[in-house]
Amino acid sequence: MNHQMRQFNWLDKLLLNAEQGLRTLSGHYMPATRPNPGAARPEPLLGTPSTRHALGLMRVNHAGEVAAQGLYQGQALTARLPTAAAAMEQAAREENDHLVWCQQRVQELGGQVSHL
Repeated sequence: MNHQMRQFNWLDKLLLNAEQGLRTLSGHYMPATRPNPGAARPEPLLGTPSTRHALGLMRVNHAGEVAAQGLYQGQALTARLPTAAAAMEQAAREENDHLVWCQQRVQELGGQVSHL
């Protein structure tokens, strides 16, 4: 079904947000809608301490992107103005890309994202 054609009521939106929240928390994110801007860059040669530091920073960044999903989706769900809701939904889609890219980078560095 084409979601752009259907008018969702409040319960529909709540259930869609719950699904997105479960996807985010379980690590089954929606695919990124834009290419990863770091994918075309050559991999820098990092020593073990630098790799470990970069991995720690990317894990923190990933946790922030998970939190951003909750923030933007919650704001979209409770927004009174349709334009505000649409802006928050767009922000959530963009943050989903960041979430996917952060997870990719953590994996490239040989780590795992937090399960908490």
